[in-house]
Amino acid sequence: MIEIDTASLIRLVEEKKPKRVLVTCPPGIRLKCIEVISDLSNTYNFDAIFLGESCYGICDLAESEASFLQADLLLHIGHNSALEKAGKITYFIDAYDDISFIPVIEKAFPYIKIYKKIGLCTIGPHLKKLDEAKDYLQTLGFFVYIGDSVPPLKKGQVFGCNYSTCETIIPHVEVFLFMGSSRFHAIGLYNFFEKPVFMLDPYTLEVISIEQDALRIKRRLIFNFYKAVDAKSIGIVIGLKEGQFNMNAALKLYKELKSLGRKVYLIAMEDISNDKLNAFLNIDAFIETACPRISEDFFDKPVLSMQYGFKLIEYLKGQKF
Repeated sequence: MIEIDTASLIRLVEEKKPKRVLVTCPPGIRLKCIEVISDLSNTYNFDAIFLGESCYGICDLAESEASFLQADLLLHIGHNSALEKAGKITYFIDAYDDISFIPVIEKAFPYIKIYKKIGLCTIGPHLKKLDEAKDYLQTLGFFVYIGDSVPPLKKGQVFGCNYSTCETIIPHVEVFLFMGSSRFHAIGLYNFFEKPVFMLDPYTLEVISIEQDALRIKRRLIFNFYKAVDAKSIGIVIGLKEGQFNMNAALKLYKELKSLGRKVYLIAMEDISNDKLNAFLNIDAFIETACPRISEDFFDKPVLSMQYGFKLIEYLKGQKF
C-alpha cells in the first residue's frame, strides 16, 4: 500500500498558504495523490490541478506549466529525493510502499548464495524497507552494504541516470541486488558498473539476472554509435524540461561537429520520441542532451546520449572509442 508523507504536505500548505496548487507524480500513484490532495484542498481552501503529462523523475519539473496555470505552489510527489525544493516553487513530497522484500529474498537465495558481499539499492518508494532487507540478508550469512546519501539521492537510492550511492560501495561488493520491479533501473546499474545485478521484484516474487538485457542494450548503443560515425547530417536535440535543459552542451556539440564537416541542426523538444525524430527526414542521426537514458529506447535512426556524442567527436578527431 502506498503512503504519502501527509505530515510534510500539511506543514508546507500551512506555511505557504497557496491559492492554486499544481500536482505532478508518477502514474502509478496518481489516484492516491488525487485522493490526498483533494482532501487537503477542501480543508485548506486552495484549487488543486493535477498534471496529466508524464513524470519521469525529479529532473522532470513542471514549473513552466505551473507558471502558465498561475499556480503558486508545485507539489512533486513520489520521486523521493534528499532535496526538499527545486526551482522557484517546486517541493518534493515522499511516497512509500510498505511491501516487504523478505519473501522475494527467500526465493532469491539459491541464485545469490555463491556470493558473500552484497550491495543493496532501490528507488524512492522502497527505501523504508531497505534496512529490513539488509538485516534479513545478514541473518543468512551475507555481508551487506548500502551506500550513504549522495544528494539528491537518499541512502541506498538510485535514479535512472544517477548511481552515486552505489559507486561508494563498489570496492566492497561482488553482486548488486536491485530491490524493486524496474528493469530500467537494474539495467542502468549493470551498465554503470558491469558487476552482476539481480532484480528482486517484491510484487511478482521474480528474481531476474539482468546481465543479458543490459548487454543487449549496450550492443545496440555501440551499433548506433558506429552508424552515427557515417552520418552526414546530425540533429542535436535540446530537452525542454527544466531539469533536462542543457543549452551549453548542445551548442558545444553543434560547433564541434560543424567544424568536423557535418551538417548539424539544433532541435528543441520536450518529449523525445521516435515519431517526432522521424519527422526530420533530412537528418541521419541524433544526439540528445536531455537524459542519458533516452538513447536506450528503440528508435529507427541512431540516437546517441550526450556522453556518446562527445565520444563521437573524439572518435572523429582520431581518438579511440
